[in-house]
Amino acid sequence: MQQSEDYPALYRSADAASNEAQASLIFCHKLNIFLLAAAALMALISTLAIIVAIISALLFLGSLATYIYMHNKNFQKTWYEARALAESIKTATWRLALSAEPFNAPSDETNISNFRKLLIELLYENRGMGAYLSGEHAQQEQITPMMLSIIQLPFPEKKQCYLDSRIVEQLKWYSKKSGENRASSKKYFIYLCAAYFAAISLLLVRIAYPSTPFLPIDLFAVIASSIVGWVQIKRFDELASAYGLTAHEIGIIKSRFESVQSSTHLSNFVGDAENAFSREHTQWAARRDH
Repeated sequence: MQQSEDYPALYRSADAASNEAQASLIFCHKLNIFLLAAAALMALISTLAIIVAIISALLFLGSLATYIYMHNKNFQKTWYEARALAESIKTATWRLALSAEPFNAPSDETNISNFRKLLIELLYENRGMGAYLSGEHAQQEQITPMMLSIIQLPFPEKKQCYLDSRIVEQLKWYSKKSGENRASSKKYFIYLCAAYFAAISLLLVRIAYPSTPFLPIDLFAVIASSIVGWVQIKRFDELASAYGLTAHEIGIIKSRFESVQSSTHLSNFVGDAENAFSREHTQWAARRDH
């Protein structure tokens, strides 16, 4: 299962809600940074004309309005809650497809029925997100043809499918994301130091030459504070560490895969692997609270 269409409709709806909330949060934050920087720049040259001062005030008001909008919409809460829901459904889907606990009854019909009950439970546990779960997905299948095809695979093909489409895919994803977040952390640290250096240098110039006009100290101070806010939203260091640890755990799990020699062993292995994935996924809800 590589495509979102292979997963239940509720997963696709939660995934879309998470992506949309994340995109909205990032857009609003970038807009706020731009408005603050532009307002600071206009304030710097506001002595040239009254219209410049008016523009600066309007830009500050626009920044305030953007912040109020972000606060009221609470995009970050929606982002984390929807992601936690989507990943819970993805984990349950793989458990069903590989007949792992709690979907290890002898009958496939019983397992599918229990899976539907779990989806209903998850839906009611997250009913506060009803406004964000896209209605267009509600008409689509919860038990997809791909899920049914994996359930019906013989043991060797089912085992290989889980290795290729879940274990290896997750290992690549977490390894890649860990590296990307570590690189981003270093990059924005350099940006922050550069902004501070520029502000301090300009301040020293003002001290040495008090009559020097139009030193954009305030502009670089706004840029520095904006970078700090951006890093706090993206949490590069935290994610690099969490993703790196999960990648190593998946690597250790993968090393045990060759010892799986029966459907029962595969079911137990999937349960252990999905528990490892779930430990990282549940951190989305914890991050929301901080």
